Amino acid sequence: MPAIKELSKDHIVKVAVKMVNDKGWDSVNARSLAAALKVSTKPLYRIYKNMDEIKEDIYKEISHQYDEFITSRVDNKKALITLCIAYVEFAQEYKNLFISLFLSNNLKWKSLENVLDEKWNQSTIINLVNKHGYSFEEAKNLFMNMWLHANGLATLIATNEIKIDEKEILVRLVKTYKVLTRSEQ
Repeated sequence: MPAIKELSKDHIVKVAVKMVNDKGWDSVNARSLAAALKVSTKPLYRIYKNMDEIKEDIYKEISHQYDEFITSRVDNKKALITLCIAYVEFAQEYKNLFISLFLSNNLKWKSLENVLDEKWNQSTIINLVNKHGYSFEEAKNLFMNMWLHANGLATLIATNEIKIDEKEILVRLVKTYKVLTRSEQ
């Protein structure tokens, strides 16, 4: 295979994330990645110690892309709704990346409490307390109930051929939000 001028971690990860997005997490192994990069496996192991180290960087990059996606869509005035909508839209637009982040052994959550500890989720809960006057416990409960609904939609979309347009996602999540906020009062 002809050598490329400069093989870097960034380039390896970029190509690997595209592979995950196109064909899923399990599509990335040393041989398939080297083939996509048009190199042998040797250059990979000059840059990385092993495949686990490569996959760790791939996961970090996918997480970074998720964060950027969410950042571009969350509105602090309506943080819970916009976070949930963005979560479902990420699952719809980037099915394999969503599966790699949230529906795989990559996810380190062991309980529902771990969901609440995530950066985006913590800031959304704090937003509910500060901007909407909920107690911390009420905000956590509202967040969790809303997130569980959004996660169900996202999971159905990412793991099946279900297509829901953005308007229907919005309508479903707003209706759920209204029901849940009535029960919190």
